[in-house]
Amino acid sequence: ELLLSIERADNESGRFRLLLCSLVLFIVGTAALPETGPARFLEFVLLVGALVIALVELRVDGQSHLVPIVLAAGVIFVTVADHAIRLRHLPVIASILVAIFSGVVVGLAYASVMRPDRSVSDRIVGAICVYLLIGLAWASLFETLDSVVPASFRFPAGTAWATPGTVRYHYFSFVTLATLGYGDVTPQTALAGTLAALEAVSGQLYIGITVARLVALSMADRAVGSSKTGE
Repeated sequence: ELLLSIERADNESGRFRLLLCSLVLFIVGTAALPETGPARFLEFVLLVGALVIALVELRVDGQSHLVPIVLAAGVIFVTVADHAIRLRHLPVIASILVAIFSGVVVGLAYASVMRPDRSVSDRIVGAICVYLLIGLAWASLFETLDSVVPASFRFPAGTAWATPGTVRYHYFSFVTLATLGYGDVTPQTALAGTLAALEAVSGQLYIGITVARLVALSMADRAVGSSKTGE
């Protein structure tokens, strides 16, 4: 049983690296690409790549992934339809689906990262992926809110944030999650302000709880290793 456990851990080592690269590429790529037709297509390609890699990297034997697969397919379908048809409410639907998908993936990722058979490096990389997914989930929620209730946020004129697009919500979400508080983009409604405050609190709680959990798992792994050595 010990040999099987070691072999399983070795086979699963190196997990989440590709997911981390795809998330960083998606976040940076959407900010670097200009607002043109080809750039929108490349942004779509980056989104699809991140969705597929997330589903592959977070797979767990014996666990159903029907819900995230359906959500990912819905995001891709609605995004393609929005590019082709340009209906009024499709971007809102796409934002909602991305927010729900990100929330589901956050839960799957955290459970997968904190499995006892993970290596320390995999847990650290996976925890970073979860942090980025949390920021993207909140960004989609803010974008949805601003679409349903216009002027929920104030974006300074004469800056890149004045241009409509997902980039400005990514920026506001990660600034809020990290509690940087630059103050250039600000919530203008009670609901938007409350959600921003909840994101800031969730970011701090995530860091504290995750660090404590990682330390506890590392100590447990060390204790198990010591007991096996003693036997």
